[in-house]
Amino acid sequence: MTAEATTSRCATTDPDRDPELATGIALAIYIRRVVEDALGFALGSSFDGASIARALFATVVLCAFWLYHFRTASTDGITVGESGASATLRRWYAYGLIFLGLAFLLFGARNLLQQIWILLVDHEQMIVTGGLIPTALATMLTGLTIWGFHSAWTARPPIAEDDRRSTLRAVQGFLALTGSVGLALYGASQLLYYALARALGIEHPGGITTNILVALATPTATAVVFGLAWIWIRQRLALDAGETEVARQAGVRRLYQHLVAFLALATLAIGAAGLLWTLSDQLLEHPAGEWRDKTSLFVTLAVVGVPMWLSRWRESPDPAERHTLSRRLYLYATLLGSVLAVLIGGALFVYRLLALVLGSSDAGNGAPLVDMGRAMSVILVAAAIGLYHWRALRADSAARPVISPQPLTGDAVQVDIKGATEAQIRRALTDLPDGASYTIKR
Repeated sequence: MTAEATTSRCATTDPDRDPELATGIALAIYIRRVVEDALGFALGSSFDGASIARALFATVVLCAFWLYHFRTASTDGITVGESGASATLRRWYAYGLIFLGLAFLLFGARNLLQQIWILLVDHEQMIVTGGLIPTALATMLTGLTIWGFHSAWTARPPIAEDDRRSTLRAVQGFLALTGSVGLALYGASQLLYYALARALGIEHPGGITTNILVALATPTATAVVFGLAWIWIRQRLALDAGETEVARQAGVRRLYQHLVAFLALATLAIGAAGLLWTLSDQLLEHPAGEWRDKTSLFVTLAVVGVPMWLSRWRESPDPAERHTLSRRLYLYATLLGSVLAVLIGGALFVYRLLALVLGSSDAGNGAPLVDMGRAMSVILVAAAIGLYHWRALRADSAARPVISPQPLTGDAVQVDIKGATEAQIRRALTDLPDGASYTIKR
């Protein structure tokens, strides 16, 4: 291949990256399968040697194809450098597989920790859980291999310097951070829910049928693994930003913050409306036994939602943050959700009120009153949230700076006009004040 051909190839697009990405994903899947089958064979839960041989053969073939394309693309990059679409394709490949490897690593570690917890608290599980340990361990080791290799590759000085200000790097980081935040909060909320329910005397919170210690395995493992990932990814993103955060990276960061704020607000709204809903049912219907379980659940949602929303939402941020697109998307999405909730709740309230007034078939058993209480719970919470964010939106609009045209200084002003004839220009200038003069030059 000539130097001119190689230069042209890397200046536009790099065709080796497309099969490299597809082969890399397939290779990750087959590596996981080989490790899982091998571990299952070693632990005595699988004796299918033919399956291991087929997976190993496919892994070797895919590894050869991937290595060929990876070395070819890397050689081209070293020879003539990367720019434009070539660098973009390389980032899509690298950070796509980093994200995939990190997902494998975290979910595998979560599942492995979960299985270890179950084996420790329930000794009867020792005999029957052998098949789950290899799956979790294989997923974790595969993810560690894929993520570790590509993280080390992108950390090399030439690539790291180019990618530190990359939007794709920031997008991958904030996507991983968003997933870690959501799953960590889910695990923590489940732990708090089980604790509150047991404190209120609920033997089987959420309808669980197993031992409560076994039920705690999943939320505990989820909170620990993804909580640690949350801390680590956040520190890495802060290090990347430093003093060199460009406009697109800042936009991705703001979008992440407002997305977390929106999800936290939704969690808070569900918890608050659910508490009012449960209180209304208790006053109007007097259900037996369910209120303590529901109260535990909705208190958990409110307790988890409040600190997360307060940590991400700023009513009066810096001027540079106040008028960003992500903030306005958050405000308008919240207002839309609040208005829809009020309208739906109001329609249900009026419908059940008419049923009560007109004496429909179910009016005698108090069903309209119960539904009206539930609808009013939704209306109160949605109206409060909508009113608060409507005021925030008005404050943002009032704080928007008014841009006034700057007066022109100097005795002479030069104006270039295109697309008009001389006669049209002279007619447009007839409204000049007395004493003004102009000169038309071709």
